[in-house]
Amino acid sequence: MVAVLACVIGWAAHLYGVNQTLDSHALRYRILRMELGYTQPNISSLDSLFSSEDSDDSIRKLRSRVINYELAIERQAELHLQQQRLTQEQEAILQNLMKK
Repeated sequence: MVAVLACVIGWAAHLYGVNQTLDSHALRYRILRMELGYTQPNISSLDSLFSSEDSDDSIRKLRSRVINYELAIERQAELHLQQQRLTQEQEAILQNLMKK
């Protein structure tokens, strides 16, 4: 019974570590995607942010920057689609006016 409990606790700890690694890699990818839009990122400086002694505050700030960037990109796409739709409506109205 104790061995099974130890195995379960060990497995849970392993899964927690894997989850943290995957989350860190996902954030790295999102940061790279965000930074490549502006300049070539300095990979070594980004890697230093994800050292084994991760600063929770710096990670939190980076995560916030990435989320804000992604929300801004989504908003730009929505505005672009809205602009296209309005342009099409305007063209349709102009064509109707020309026919009359």
